[in-house]
Amino acid sequence: MSFFGDLLGGQAANQAAQWNAKVMERNALIKQQEAEQIMSVHNNYSVPRFDRTVEEIMSQTEVSYLSKGVVLEGTPVEVLYLQRLELETDKDIMQYNAENARDQKYNESIMMQAEADMERWRGKVAKKRSYFEAGQSLLTTATMFG
Repeated sequence: MSFFGDLLGGQAANQAAQWNAKVMERNALIKQQEAEQIMSVHNNYSVPRFDRTVEEIMSQTEVSYLSKGVVLEGTPVEVLYLQRLELETDKDIMQYNAENARDQKYNESIMMQAEADMERWRGKVAKKRSYFEAGQSLLTTATMFG
């Protein structure tokens, strides 16, 4: 009888949708963790390493000037300032790129959660539709024998 098939089909569709939603939510959680990892690596590794490199570059430049007898005033100070400014600009770009990558992962997570919610809704609709189809099947059967 089609009545039971309709009901079972709706139940199966709903269960599949619920399972898919759980998988999507797990993937969303992974994207959130990736976002947090991006900033953790940036803040705990990339920035300190960059800062050490900046200090090395600045120190090497100063030592180079001083070993050649250059007085650190006027043009040499301007060069050091511009060099520091350029390195700080590079650091700002690194920060922007890390935040942008983090935000992309967060956005992917949000979209996956939305897909999970939509999948759950589809499952509920399939289940309800199966009730209507089962009812229609019963009515059709009843009119055939009635």
